[in-house]
Amino acid sequence: MNSGVRFVFVTIISCLVLCLTGCSKSGEIKIGVSQCSTDDWRMQLNQELLREAMLHPEVTVEILSADDDSQKQIRDLEYFAENNFDVILVSPNEAEAVTPKIKELYEQGRKIVVFDRNTTEPCYNAYIGADNTGIGSQAADFVAADPSRQLRIFEIEGLPGSTPAIHRMRGFDSRISQYENASIVATAVGNWNYEDAFRVTDSILNLRQDFNVIFAHNDRMAIGASDAVKKHGIDRDAVMVVGIDAAPNIGLKAIVDGEIDATFIYPTVGNLLMETAVDLHNGRQVPRDTIVPTPSVVTRDSAGIMLVLDGIIHEETQKVLFLKGQVDDYFQRHSAQTVVLYSVIVIFVLVCALCYILTKAYWTNKRHIRQISEQKAQVEHQKEQLEQQTRQLEQQQQTLKSLYEQLRDATRSKLAFFTNVSHDLRTPLTLIAEPVAQLSQAGNITSEQSTLMHLADKNVKILMRLINQILDFSKMEDGKMTLNLTETDLRKEVEDWAESFRMALQKKKMRFTLDIAPGDYAMAVDREKMERVFFNLISNAIRYTPQNGSIQVRMEMRSDNLLLRVSDNGQGISPENQQQIFENFFRADQQTPNGSGIGLALSKSFVELHGGSLTVSSQEGKGSEFTVEIPVVHVDNQIERKTVVPTGGSEMTPEDKSEIIAEELSDVELPQGSEDADTDGDGEASDKPTVLIVDDNSDIRTLVYGLLCDKYNVLQATNGAQAIRLASRHIPDVVICDVMMAGMDGMETTKRLKDEVATSHIPVMLLTACAMDEQRVAGYECGADAYLSKPFNSKVLLARIEALILNRRRIQPQSQQALPAPKKEGAAVANPSQSAVAAALLPEVDMDDIFYNKFLQIVEKQMSNCDLSVEDLASEVGLSRVQFYRKIKALTNYSPAELVKMLRLKRANQLLKTTQMTVSEICYQVGFSSPSYFTKCYREQYTESPSDTQQRTTKLKS
Repeated sequence: MNSGVRFVFVTIISCLVLCLTGCSKSGEIKIGVSQCSTDDWRMQLNQELLREAMLHPEVTVEILSADDDSQKQIRDLEYFAENNFDVILVSPNEAEAVTPKIKELYEQGRKIVVFDRNTTEPCYNAYIGADNTGIGSQAADFVAADPSRQLRIFEIEGLPGSTPAIHRMRGFDSRISQYENASIVATAVGNWNYEDAFRVTDSILNLRQDFNVIFAHNDRMAIGASDAVKKHGIDRDAVMVVGIDAAPNIGLKAIVDGEIDATFIYPTVGNLLMETAVDLHNGRQVPRDTIVPTPSVVTRDSAGIMLVLDGIIHEETQKVLFLKGQVDDYFQRHSAQTVVLYSVIVIFVLVCALCYILTKAYWTNKRHIRQISEQKAQVEHQKEQLEQQTRQLEQQQQTLKSLYEQLRDATRSKLAFFTNVSHDLRTPLTLIAEPVAQLSQAGNITSEQSTLMHLADKNVKILMRLINQILDFSKMEDGKMTLNLTETDLRKEVEDWAESFRMALQKKKMRFTLDIAPGDYAMAVDREKMERVFFNLISNAIRYTPQNGSIQVRMEMRSDNLLLRVSDNGQGISPENQQQIFENFFRADQQTPNGSGIGLALSKSFVELHGGSLTVSSQEGKGSEFTVEIPVVHVDNQIERKTVVPTGGSEMTPEDKSEIIAEELSDVELPQGSEDADTDGDGEASDKPTVLIVDDNSDIRTLVYGLLCDKYNVLQATNGAQAIRLASRHIPDVVICDVMMAGMDGMETTKRLKDEVATSHIPVMLLTACAMDEQRVAGYECGADAYLSKPFNSKVLLARIEALILNRRRIQPQSQQALPAPKKEGAAVANPSQSAVAAALLPEVDMDDIFYNKFLQIVEKQMSNCDLSVEDLASEVGLSRVQFYRKIKALTNYSPAELVKMLRLKRANQLLKTTQMTVSEICYQVGFSSPSYFTKCYREQYTESPSDTQQRTTKLKS
């Protein structure tokens, strides 16, 4: 019974609330409008917004003006946000200043509609604005409508940074530049107001009065400029003044009064703004960007009519507002009467409800007893189900435990196998290391052999260090790695470790800074492990920092913690890779795998054994910083020095360590006297063919250089971009390119070489460590001529290079056959036209076809020009003289001068056989400056004089 009484009480309260609020507005929409300034155009827009709000009773509009103050507008936007306005309409005063606040509100989930002036970023739900660029273009067309008039234009811009000013200027300037009779002689900033426009126009007129057109970005500035013109006594009819906005009380009135000549209607679209705001609040789809088409120009012929129409519209608006007030009054009276009616209905309903509740109470109580019995049965059933699920979960846990144990045993077995293999590798590697080290120091081998032995010795040491890291990693995985803590002066240790790297840093031409803050650095650490951490961090910094870069090591004590920072200005690490670089076997740079992927993981483990942490902060293109932080602890033993002992058992001095580190981190030096491809002053290549090696691994470049340097001129590039520059400059005979490189890989490099006119004929051989057919197909599709897998055989490499050069030159005898052979009489010509010569000389590659066709067209066009030079031809085809010479030489086996002379003689032979021209006329027709020199060259080519050819041809015809 108590529950029934409570229900009646709640029902009474609810009905009373319903009566009091039933006639009030539901679902009210609060719309805040942030105007950048107060002017006649914006006042008209505000009136349109308020008028449209009448059609939506649920809408409440509050309009604030920033009065051309960006900071005030920011405060207005904060006011709208703090008071939870549903939709915010904003016209930014200055895009750069206001956009951050708009973006902040937009990212908070506020519904933002930007109108008139735009933001620097698309941080809004909808944008509605006029085509300001189009308005500027229309203004230019209107101003330059009379082509007979020479126009000198003075342009007054709006507020700097506001998007309408930027776009109107862009549209006007770009369009007016297309008219030959128009030019902009002066520009100034009017900041959208009369005073500034009057001031700047007055200043300009004091300096110059040679303009006859003033184009202002709004009507107020146009009126200010017009008044300044009248102040200086200049006839207003001699200066056309054009504005934008066409607001009734400013622009249209100014046209009627004769203050300005024309204006362009800038649409207010208050109705569209209100509809967009309501649709956006109601969850309906609205266009992201709406550009309102711009109407036509307003002149004196139409301004008066538009003023009359605006007055009529204003009067009708006042009438509508009066009628709305009366309707609101009637609505309030109706609401009061409705409340009384609803109160009577509620009392009647409550009496009926009370009777119903009293009648139903008995049956409800009985039904509750039955439901409780049913729920008890359900609970017992659910209890049985839970017990069954618990048993199933226990079985699954047992299964997972069994699987985990199997996986753990398998992992341990694999790790044990891996460790045993690493141990087994140390013996043969030691047997290799010592002979290689002795041979690299031998004095009876050549410089090339010495380079190869140093290369092998360096990589044997790297492999030995990698095996040691693998063994340490195995200990870490097994949990057998322990700390050997000794009291150590870490300042002295770090100085010694850093000194070991100075030789390597000098060879890399890197700046190194060691900055240790004052303090006591005596603490207990495992010296060997901390040295390994320091070595890995510095090695990574050297490896990923370019030459002439800088590396800095800083150490300080902070709150009983040691902080060691290693920073560089290298290539940096991407944010996604920063989360993974400390994982096992992860390499941030997969294209240039310079490490095993366990160095940083092992260093992090060593630091964590000391109870510390290893972190990284990096930015791509700016460098990285690794921070080691370990707590300061002490043990009961004295500070002592511990010398690192190498495998042979003898003590290793700091100088020895420095030499080993420098050898591992530095590139192997090329043999003395090695040079790149030589060229003479005329751009002609030396006798030996030129080969370009492209690989970001210096050891690979050194190896290939040692194999090729005796037989070829060798160029080297460390990346694709450098390779393209060298190939365009030197035009090598063959390019050997690695596939996997950072930045531009081998595929892209090949494609770029084949797409360039100067290098499209060069054969490209790709080196790859991947033997998959898919990669080979991709390489051939990019234009590669051959593939060679790593590791490669030196004899195969040399044979492939020689075959590529020979295959390239096999097309040259075909082009030689197309030209008349020297010292051979009666050379018959199958087709005397120039196109036949061109077709015979064309190579098979499409890019080369285009280049050679262009060359022949230029020669054909300049055939009679005796001053035609190789430099002129190279300039016409867009190449340097050296590039042009080597390109023509590679395609035809002739120098450009020889080829042009042979084409001239070929044309002369045709003219001698097919025309009645004299020998002298033909000589000048084909570009020879002297008949005697022409006769000499013709005799060398055809073994008879030009007159003999004419006489023989005449006899054959008769």
